[in-house]
Amino acid sequence: MNKLIEYLKKSLEKVKSIDWKNLLKQKSKDPIFWVHFSAYAIPLAFLLYVLYMNFLPFGYSKTFTLDVGGPNDTKVSEFYLEPSPNLSERKVASNGAPYRELNGTANVIFKPNAILKNAVVNVSVEGDDVSIISPIVNLDPLTIKWDYSWDFTKEVPKDLKSNTFIFDGATYFNGKDTRLELPNSASKFESGPFTIYAEWEPRDSEHNTQQIVGHYNWELWQNKDSVEFRVGRMNNAQGNAYSIKYPIDADFFNTKHTAVAIYNPSKNGYINLYVDDNLAGRTYFNSDKIWNEYGNQNITFGKSNHGVAAYFKGNLYKVNYISKAILASQSQATFKVKNNDQIDISLVSTATSTLKQIELNITQK
Repeated sequence: MNKLIEYLKKSLEKVKSIDWKNLLKQKSKDPIFWVHFSAYAIPLAFLLYVLYMNFLPFGYSKTFTLDVGGPNDTKVSEFYLEPSPNLSERKVASNGAPYRELNGTANVIFKPNAILKNAVVNVSVEGDDVSIISPIVNLDPLTIKWDYSWDFTKEVPKDLKSNTFIFDGATYFNGKDTRLELPNSASKFESGPFTIYAEWEPRDSEHNTQQIVGHYNWELWQNKDSVEFRVGRMNNAQGNAYSIKYPIDADFFNTKHTAVAIYNPSKNGYINLYVDDNLAGRTYFNSDKIWNEYGNQNITFGKSNHGVAAYFKGNLYKVNYISKAILASQSQATFKVKNNDQIDISLVSTATSTLKQIELNITQK
């Protein structure tokens, strides 16, 4: 970047030093004229291009269309399909249109050349039973009618059994003996799909299994090196547990964060986790379901009843719950991007499906 800035400075100096009056007096048929003109015009054009791509004064809108199975669908470019063992070789339909079969997950990569700031991306896929896992969630909790919505910023919710207290606009957990519990909730929050939304600030970077919210057979945990969403045991006392971890570093602590955790049981059931709007991952568990009898505990905040669990230290701002899986299978996804970092967009099919075309439109005003 420093080299680019230095080059731009030199280009500006060249442009300023142009004796335009004498330059225009030269005959246009004179080869020397064109040599001089090129010497000044090229850096000027480059300067204008760089300034435009960085500041986009007239806005930016571009659509990329990827014909899957075409000769260049996996060629590295601004928008391309990443090779995957779940993708078939190139195939051609009876009408001559190219396609590939997808059985599992594959990624399509967007590497924007423009310098983007808060641009809106819309991605759509054409194919039989192929859906998009949005890489960014941009969830506004006010747009959802939650079954439960606990606001910990003004007072400790009255429906919760508590030994915590409000401090500086949040409910504070001391990491030693403070927790919350919803009485008579042992048989709730586990019988079907659900989505959890949480806002919290962690302050203990030394201990794992600090519970943000959980129900013993599912947990949203703050660890020293990750945020983790886990479910299980599944089906029975010997069933598996499944989890997703979002890696973090020391800078994650003492700062407010958000999480969206999704449990969606079906014949191709899965869990999703987003932290600070970013996709941590998706884990599939086929037709398994949470075993309702595992633990038989009330929903809690700040400390799980698991033997390995530690007390949470930090602030809790909001926790919302709805008995449905938001962001379920979708052939189209819209989200905002804050910069021009590479975006990996996951495509998924739970059976062998036809993948024909992927379209991405990006707009910045």
